[in-house]
Amino acid sequence: MAPEVIAAIIGTPSILIAATAAYAAGRAQGRGSVDAVRRQHQRDAYAQFLDVAYTFSTSSRWPTCVARAKQEAREAGQSPGASQICIRAAELRVGVSTGPLTLASIVITLEGPDHLTEVASELVRRALAVHDDAAQIGTSATEELALIVTSLPESRQSDRRFIAAMGAFSHVARLHLNGNRPPRDVWAAERD
Repeated sequence: MAPEVIAAIIGTPSILIAATAAYAAGRAQGRGSVDAVRRQHQRDAYAQFLDVAYTFSTSSRWPTCVARAKQEAREAGQSPGASQICIRAAELRVGVSTGPLTLASIVITLEGPDHLTEVASELVRRALAVHDDAAQIGTSATEELALIVTSLPESRQSDRRFIAAMGAFSHVARLHLNGNRPPRDVWAAERD
């Protein structure tokens, strides 16, 4: 056999191995940049969702709505009773839109992962519960309203539950973005 043929036979596996290794390294490097872009997009989506949730929370908190209702009454030169203040505060609370939060949660659903999507969905459900509590106050009869005005545990509880869900989402999102595993039970701290 000619020396050129022997050299070609011996060199071919080495060339194939080198080409395969170069191809795999190129794919890994390309995949790394795609992953980095995706992670940045997820981070932006999570930050936007938290921003919208924070805006909803600060605008719809019961004490904030009561203060706004009292301010409106003062500016109009009125001195309404507690029940009128309570009804107006409930109207203001219901007036805070959940639309931006719902739209931002759709992006979270698209970006995933599933455990984060579940927490985002729970946050939207809790925003709707804030509205439901306010709507119940706004449609109560005068006698029922007198009882509600003296203690507003449901409204404040809705606020606390929403804020807790914001914290849970932030925690799970941070774990995901840092490559850590999510907790088995996201809501364990809330039950304690």
